[in-house]
Amino acid sequence: MQTRQLWLDLAPKGGAYRRETFVEGHSNALARTALVRGEKWPGGVLALVGPAGCGKSHLAQLWAQDVSAQQANLVNAPRSYQGYLLIEDLPEGMNEHVLFRLINEAAKGGLQLLLTSTVQPRFWPAEIPDLKSRLAAMHTIGIDEPDDVVLTGILRKLFSDRQIAVEQSVIDYLLSRMERSSAAALKTVERIHAQGHDQGKNIRLPLVRAVLRDIENETTTPDLFDGK
Repeated sequence: MQTRQLWLDLAPKGGAYRRETFVEGHSNALARTALVRGEKWPGGVLALVGPAGCGKSHLAQLWAQDVSAQQANLVNAPRSYQGYLLIEDLPEGMNEHVLFRLINEAAKGGLQLLLTSTVQPRFWPAEIPDLKSRLAAMHTIGIDEPDDVVLTGILRKLFSDRQIAVEQSVIDYLLSRMERSSAAALKTVERIHAQGHDQGKNIRLPLVRAVLRDIENETTTPDLFDGK
């Protein structure tokens, strides 16, 4: 069965997030369900949490397109807003007074607030006691590191964007041996592309094996200059 390709937070800068470039997998199933248009969240707020490159911005931007949400940060957030509001990358730039006001507005109804972060809300810095309790109880859904379906989509998209055709055996080999994250996929494909181009080689398994060995050696070799 064919699957649609995925382009997560690794989308080219300035490029639009598109529904047709998103692959659905087990790792993002709960988040997709929560971001269905018209879905109501407890207290009107949802925190979408996951590691960098897991797809939270892609999903959040698709939701924003579906519901015509305004996107803001905690510096330029409107003082009073009705409808849908998206704030990404918290707790970066966090103004707890503004966030507390928006959470209270959402609790009254009329506002749905979507927040994205790599950190669970209960760990965001907050001094206002009522805000701390709201963050601890906030409705939160996580996106896991990509499963095989999603990671395959990432790898194929990364290779395709570099005009590299690879056989399924290359994808299977990477899936079984590389670190299972979208960030690792990006690093690995960039290294394969660079070495293949420099050496004038086609992308075959021997080249892929060599690249993965180099990456593994970089992560396991002790620092000779650590003073020990």
